[in-house]
Amino acid sequence: MLKSTVIALGLASVFAVAPAFAQDGPDAPQPEKRFYVGGFLGDRFGSGQTFSGANITGQPRVIETPTKADVTGGVMIGAVAAQGDWGRVRVEGELSASQNSIKRLVLNNVRRELLEGRKAITSEMVNVMYDTPKIANLVRLSAGAGVGNASIDYDIRYNVSASGPAINIPTSVSGHLAWQAIGGASVALGRRVELTTDVRYLRVSEHQVERFNATAGTLDSVLGTRYHSLAATAGFRFYL
Repeated sequence: MLKSTVIALGLASVFAVAPAFAQDGPDAPQPEKRFYVGGFLGDRFGSGQTFSGANITGQPRVIETPTKADVTGGVMIGAVAAQGDWGRVRVEGELSASQNSIKRLVLNNVRRELLEGRKAITSEMVNVMYDTPKIANLVRLSAGAGVGNASIDYDIRYNVSASGPAINIPTSVSGHLAWQAIGGASVALGRRVELTTDVRYLRVSEHQVERFNATAGTLDSVLGTRYHSLAATAGFRFYL
């Protein structure tokens, strides 16, 4: 929550001082079909994730892994594809990454001793965004969506009981369909720079992870899961 508060205060300061810098002259270059580069940094909020399935004897394995909030960031390159009195449409390619630490692990409704818990996510997305016309010649509101590919690295270790056995979920999965929804706003600073703030919802399609009995050195089960998360970010776009 501290990172979210810092981001919010920083954006409030930007909106307060931006009018002094955002007066485009009549000869300002128009952004039709202009390319841009940008980046963002923010807080990916904690969320729950459940792994479910059964072991080779048919006994159920349901693992709940709520996570802590942690950092996320990304870069993009894009272009204004169309613009008019109604606003503008942008198309962009985005590369992002984030990491979340697991707060606790619950197996079959019983909390277990968590030895290590981390999820690292990278994604490559193509986004289509709509921006409103400038409000007060300054602020644009934005909404859009993206689709692409995501990879997730799981590094989870826990003890089933005080005496073991120790269980590992060291799975790396890649090439899974992902989509995201984005909503936010941008503030013009001069002719080429826009400061941005967004809320991003990311969802990764169903995939499987392997659960190993590290004590016995055997594969215990293969579990199915889905990943989803919400993030708040701040960033910039620079028009070339």
